Amino acid sequence: MFDRVLAACSAVVVLFLLGPLVVIVGASFTTTAWVSFPPVGFTLDWYRALAGRADFMAALHTSLVLGVLATAGAALLGVPAAIGLHRSGRGRAVLRGLIMAPLTLPTIVTGVALLQFYYAIELDAPLAGLLFGHMLIITPYCVRTVGAALAALDPALAEAAESLGAAPWRVHLRVTLPAIAPSIAAACAFMFVTSFDQVTLSVFLAGPEVMPLPVRIYTYIEFAIDPMVAAASTVLILLAVLVVALVQRLAGLDRGMFGGAQ
Repeated sequence: MFDRVLAACSAVVVLFLLGPLVVIVGASFTTTAWVSFPPVGFTLDWYRALAGRADFMAALHTSLVLGVLATAGAALLGVPAAIGLHRSGRGRAVLRGLIMAPLTLPTIVTGVALLQFYYAIELDAPLAGLLFGHMLIITPYCVRTVGAALAALDPALAEAAESLGAAPWRVHLRVTLPAIAPSIAAACAFMFVTSFDQVTLSVFLAGPEVMPLPVRIYTYIEFAIDPMVAAASTVLILLAVLVVALVQRLAGLDRGMFGGAQ
């Protein structure tokens, strides 16, 4: 009886989470000139209209480039930071708290603060400003995910390598990093999706020349709401699903999220 109740609760939660996505995807195929669900008829005209919009395609390109660069930068910072926190002694809790600090602030507050900071230093590079902002808010996710994998890693592996004469840098490159590779891949997938879909921070830092796709959608619906917006949102959903599926295929999210080595 308990198993059935638990299964029913799980099904309700899944439907609650997937319901809005189903509405958006379905509305992108409607033949009406307004967002309608269930869709009236079936057409791909809204996707053709989206492909014909140079501003949306440029925004999509910006989001892809920004997501890749932010993910790479955050991984280069977050993985060594997680390893350093794992091996450090005194002050580890304080350092971890400082690294995780961006998660304690509302993203809108971070966006306003960065906007004021960029004005103060006269930074006239929208892409660089967006890149630094995205790295700021996604790096803690990398540190947390990789840190969990390091905590689950058997210390005997590193001790065995050190006992055989391996230098510390060699232990990290040949033992630690391969063991936590699934967690690094899972962190990168999560960071890319977070950066790609980020609108709250980006709306403060974007400009007419550099505008990510979520911000472009946000500015578009200020004047019109039509199924092309649903088509653009569906593209965002599909890309996120593809990234997660690719990481699951290559590394396995179950191992990545719950420890790199068991």
